[in-house]
Amino acid sequence: MLEGLNRFVESYPFPLWEGLLRIVLAMVLGAAIGLERERRRQPAGFRTHTVLAVGSALLCMVSLFVPSVYGSGLNVDPSRIASQVVSGIGFLGAGAILRMGVSVKGLTTAASLWTTAGIGLAVGAGMYILSVFSTVVLLVVLSLMSKVEREFLSKKGLRSVRLTVKDIPNVTERISEVLGEANLLRIRRSEGSLELILEVPYDEEELTEKLKELSRLEPVISAEVI
Repeated sequence: MLEGLNRFVESYPFPLWEGLLRIVLAMVLGAAIGLERERRRQPAGFRTHTVLAVGSALLCMVSLFVPSVYGSGLNVDPSRIASQVVSGIGFLGAGAILRMGVSVKGLTTAASLWTTAGIGLAVGAGMYILSVFSTVVLLVVLSLMSKVEREFLSKKGLRSVRLTVKDIPNVTERISEVLGEANLLRIRRSEGSLELILEVPYDEEELTEKLKELSRLEPVISAEVI
């Protein structure tokens, strides 16, 4: 049985064991990037990045395989299939971009999908060192540089928020626990509810998270930026 398997492997027109290794490596690298995105609860996470990397590696090998086997006497381009991965990945990136409240979410995930496709192509082409190094660089950018961005590059500014809440005791205290820094500009009472206009010093990403947290509070009827 082993001899038959060896003969099959040797007769295969593409280095089979190396091809399997490339698929496994692409899976590992894609999974590493996907785990980071999954940890941050992004729309495209662990499985999406893993499948994307494996698919890109496979298509790259097919792109190399076809000219080497069937290219004799034919006008073939070994990069044709692989190049379509780069352009075709746009639909996945578009699906990862969402508008949430005052901000657009998912641009970084869309870029990570595109880069993961490139890593998969590099693995499929046998560029192991470059693909591993690119994965490490991407993980550093996604995980560590976000902290630098929040610390030094966040664009702070005052934004006005309108909250409609139930008129119950201690409701403003509960809101203050979530918003932290906030200036109450106006309050209007109607039957059974309060309309609060507040000014808060948060950037778009922080404010979106604050509004999501406020929306989960039982007294809050609506929360929006004005």
